[in-house]
Amino acid sequence: MSRFAISLVQAGFGLVLLSTCGVPESDLPSPGPFLGDWTEVTRIGEYETPAEEVFGRIQAAALIERGGVVILDGQGARAIGFDDLGSHAFTFGGRGPGPEEFVDPTALFRVSDDTLAFLNRSARTLQLFAREATNRFREVGRYDLPFWPSAGCSMRGRIFILGGHDDLAVHEVDRAGGILNSFPASDYADTAAEGAPESIAWDLRAQAQSGLLVCAEASGHVLHVPQYLGWARAYTLAGDLAWHSSLPDFVKRLVVPAAGGGAVKYNFDPDYNFSHGVVGAAVVGDTRLALSISVSVPRGEEPEVAGLLALLDLGTGAQTRRDEFAGVVISGLRERVAVAYSEPFPSLAILRLGES
Repeated sequence: MSRFAISLVQAGFGLVLLSTCGVPESDLPSPGPFLGDWTEVTRIGEYETPAEEVFGRIQAAALIERGGVVILDGQGARAIGFDDLGSHAFTFGGRGPGPEEFVDPTALFRVSDDTLAFLNRSARTLQLFAREATNRFREVGRYDLPFWPSAGCSMRGRIFILGGHDDLAVHEVDRAGGILNSFPASDYADTAAEGAPESIAWDLRAQAQSGLLVCAEASGHVLHVPQYLGWARAYTLAGDLAWHSSLPDFVKRLVVPAAGGGAVKYNFDPDYNFSHGVVGAAVVGDTRLALSISVSVPRGEEPEVAGLLALLDLGTGAQTRRDEFAGVVISGLRERVAVAYSEPFPSLAILRLGES
């Protein structure tokens, strides 16, 4: 089992909470050429691109069964579809409460029959869009959720949504938003919060109920990855915990003023001088969970790498590969994976396994 140690020390005017989760560096698998296994077949949003390919922020994307991809532009609150050659197919959405509009588009994922599901966090709603014969999508339902959703995924026609409700994080819902089942909570949040000031304990528990959610069709797992806590969990469709895996090198230091202010201030551990955050996740090749990991350093310094990519075995949770990787893996469907890039401007690439 992983190390998850927390120590509170008195430091000047405040308290410092140091949280580490991982394994010794010597135990890490050697880096492997992730990009060497995949070939880019489509790039959307290149230089001098058409207006349809100019994105404010690629919030999410969903590869669809019959080819192509749908991109959620979080800044414009719109969904833009492209065919398997990267040509623009349709655009819908816009910010607002009306039909086929989005109040606060937070997540997008594909349901097994190529229905698209959108989550609006602040509005606490699930919107479903069905694919028509013309390959366009129309809204077929908008449903209230009993919690604020962070992420979602679908497998074998079943819908799973991530969000804190009754101290649990992962919930199976029906197509009307009703909760059918909730999966066990992680005890790591309680372990981390033990003995910590309440403002820090609240933050850790909240983080354990948010992050990313991925469904793995081949292995039958629902995968929950918090952004900062340094672990990933796999559940079976029956709701049992299949494995819990530590992500190496996650280090975070929180500074809370002695007066007990409500805000939590983030700093960096001097031994590492960086922290990590999971910013993207997808199943690749039906056998691995790919995690895109950001690397942050104190203000005024530049990170040595633009980002990291870790591959976890879906059967065991063991990390099998780790690379430097600037893209963010955000959607996978068998031999395809969608990767978002933010520099020099938002773009999305579709990679295919084994092509040359």
